[in-house]
Order: sequence, then structure tokens, then C-alpha cells
Amino acid sequence: MEARRSAAIYLTVSFGWTWALWIGGWWLGDVRQAQVTPQMTLVDVAAMAGAVGFLPQLLFTLGVFGPLLGYLAAGRYRPVWGRPTPGTVLLAFSVPVVTVVPAFAITVASGVPMAGVSAGAAAGAVGVYFVSNLLTSGTEEFGWRGYLHPALRERESTFWAAVWKGGLVWAVWHYPLMVMLYWQLGFVMVPTIAGFTASIVAMAWITALVYERSNSIALAALLHALNNTAGFALLLLFPETPFTVVTAGMAWVVVAVLERRYRVDRQPSLRGGSPSNA
Repeated sequence: MEARRSAAIYLTVSFGWTWALWIGGWWLGDVRQAQVTPQMTLVDVAAMAGAVGFLPQLLFTLGVFGPLLGYLAAGRYRPVWGRPTPGTVLLAFSVPVVTVVPAFAITVASGVPMAGVSAGAAAGAVGVYFVSNLLTSGTEEFGWRGYLHPALRERESTFWAAVWKGGLVWAVWHYPLMVMLYWQLGFVMVPTIAGFTASIVAMAWITALVYERSNSIALAALLHALNNTAGFALLLLFPETPFTVVTAGMAWVVVAVLERRYRVDRQPSLRGGSPSNA
């Protein structure tokens, strides 16, 4: 009964806060004819202070903290730093590189024009984006891995069962954002969101593996921010690339490789225990 109550609190707060602020920010931006965007950093938002689009963008940006607030409201806290090992840290840094490099390679090989941005400016923009994303989207991991994944592992018999359900919840949480970004595509929006959902489930698997083997919300947040930053860097340098989908495909390749390496469902469930570091 207590588990169901905490789950209801977590889902209500995380979805309610995020959807209200995303939809409210988008609506207010439409009223004020000031488009909101998920690509703005905290520095960008602060620089808008006093502008007509500041409040809509601020609301939209604050929406990302729903999972963190849900985690705090549910009251089932877990270690923030945990026990990362060199192997899990290496995994967190290498996954974003492995998933994005093929997209860069195919983009360059296909002759997609590069944006006219200097190396210094690009490096600065990527650095600012990473820090901002770690402080915003990275906090989602308190909810997704700090609360939801352990809660599902306590009730599901396999790692895969917990991951696909948690990944689906994670994807659905993003759906208002996906509709805002792609509604103008008409029916094409449906397969676009389906592909997004599949990629989220893959990243849920990878991030959950890192979390279970480190018991570290901080490391999961680092992986989350690095993965988002890798995608940002691709679009910053090649804004016209049609090959962003390659990163989603590569995420599933990583899942297949890591599944063979770790055989996660041959390890004990989290029922009654803490994440394995074996």
C-alpha cells in the first residue's frame, strides 16, 4: 500500500509539474508571439530577462524539474554519489561518444554543409550547454533512476521488465514536448514519436545499467547530460543533418553489446536488496 501511495505521489508530481509548465509556457509564448524552445541554456534564459518572451521560456525551462520534485515528494531517497567504479565512469563517458560518432561520420561523408562557427565558439557553446543540461535535464535522474527504476525492480522479476516499463513512462513524460516540436508534421509526427519512444527505452536500459552498477544518481545524471550534449554538438555543427536518427539506432547497438557483456537478468533482482555492483 505504501509503495503504491509513493508511486502515485511521484507520478502525479513529476507529470503534473512538467506538463503544466511546458503546456503553460508554450501557450503563453503563443499568446505573446514569443516562441519557446527546449534548446535554450540557463544562460540564454537569464539573458532574456525583461524581454516579452522571458516568462514563457522561464516556465518552459522550469518544467524539466518535475521528476526531481516527484522524487522529493515521494520521500524514498537513495544515495546521490553512490559507489562509482572506474568501469562505470568509463561507461558513462563512452556511451555518448559511441552513439554520436557514427552520425557525425555519415553526416560528413554525405557532404552535409557545416555551420559557419569557429572551433572556439563551438567549444564554448558545447561547454555551456553541458553544464546547463546537467543542472536541468540531469536532475531528471533523481526521479527516473533514483525513484522509478528501483521501485519497478522491487516488483518486477527481470531487469528488462523494469526497464521497458520505466522507459515507456519516461518517454510519455516527454510527449507534450514532442507534440509541440512536431505537430506541424501532421501524421508523420506519429512515427516520429514512436521512434523517439524506442530510443528512450534504449537509453533507459543503458542508464539503468550504469545506475545499478554504481548506485549513483550523480553518475546517471552525468550520462544523461553527456548524451544530450552529444546530440546538441551534432546539430550545432551540422544543423541540416538528417542523420540524427543514427544515434537512436546506435543506442540499441550499445544495448545489444552490453547485454551480452553483463547478462543483467542473470543477476539478482533488487527485491529486498540494493543495486548490484558485481
